Amino acid sequence: MTEHRQDYSPVVSSLNTYKIYLIGEQLRSCMNGVGLIRDRKYRLRTYKSCFQGNETVDWMVRSKRCDDRLSAVCIMRTLQKWSFFHHVCDDHAFKDELLFYRFRRDDGSIESQKDLLLFYKVLDIYHSINSSKKGILRSYQVKGQAFDRAFMGSAFVDWLVKSGMVPTKERAIITGRQLLENDIIRHVTDDHHFRNDSMLLYQFNIDLDQRRRMSDVLILDEQRRMSTDSRSSIESQESHGRITESRDQISAGNDRENECAEGTSQEAAEPIPLSQPKSVLLRYETADELESPDTPYVKSCLRIFSDSIGYGFVIRGIGPTYVQTVDPEGPAADAGLKVRQYVYSVNGVNVLREDHHKVAQRIMGSDKDYINICVMSHKRDIKDK
Repeated sequence: MTEHRQDYSPVVSSLNTYKIYLIGEQLRSCMNGVGLIRDRKYRLRTYKSCFQGNETVDWMVRSKRCDDRLSAVCIMRTLQKWSFFHHVCDDHAFKDELLFYRFRRDDGSIESQKDLLLFYKVLDIYHSINSSKKGILRSYQVKGQAFDRAFMGSAFVDWLVKSGMVPTKERAIITGRQLLENDIIRHVTDDHHFRNDSMLLYQFNIDLDQRRRMSDVLILDEQRRMSTDSRSSIESQESHGRITESRDQISAGNDRENECAEGTSQEAAEPIPLSQPKSVLLRYETADELESPDTPYVKSCLRIFSDSIGYGFVIRGIGPTYVQTVDPEGPAADAGLKVRQYVYSVNGVNVLREDHHKVAQRIMGSDKDYINICVMSHKRDIKDK
């Protein structure tokens, strides 16, 4: 019997957590390289391996890692929110002031952060596999479909044991399942959990060698918040049960710029007292992943006519946008629109990197009684129809 990933899938956007950590680790490495992380003295006390708030902001702006000082503070506060670093006495949110902070990797407090601990474990595994002369990553051809940089489940288990990463095959299998459940690796067709099997192929979901922009932290954090029902954009449904594009795109939450300018940490923000429907996505794809030549997503184009109420569907996301809900009695359903499809273009305009507000404006701004919309569906969903 074929396993289906949704039976054991973790939180949709857990992968974004590790992308945030990757940006933080790249920052930590650069700061080490320029001497920003060092022992510092203040009032006769020495603080080991720490960095200074205003000095870090100076460097981030000067090295063009961000546009201005406010952006630098917002980025650093986001990393702090994800517990990548902390104030040396845990007394302050990150500020553009003479205050000392320390990366958890540098002071041993990483042991209390399960996700961060797993990230560094993954980083060690990933770099060790990629640097190995007899690596397990290779190209495979299965039923006419090519999979690059894939590995067999059994080869991964054997490698973990031989490299000393884990002591036994049982621990290696547990590690493989842990990585899949945290969306770090995936079965190439999303049909199986991790197994010690030479017939099953897996791939890493994240390129840990990819250099990322610091500002991506804010985008990834927003995506993570949206998919975990935290402070984010909210789409509500009408009391009569009919879903329309013009009335379902409601934005809620604190403005990040005001939040940072006023010196209020994001952790302290009040939760929004409204309920948000959970995301229907199995995992959140980025625009780059959808446009990759190896993407498992297939494009299809639809023409949806509007009726007296609207088009009959709800979209979510901040780039890419995806279909969250389709009214089964509405025109979108009649045209063949499905949930979990990503919106590729509206009336010939590529909208992969636009948030749902802009996409909704394009849809509602059409001067015709219909829209031409191209969507992207996972091959799995097409196969299951």
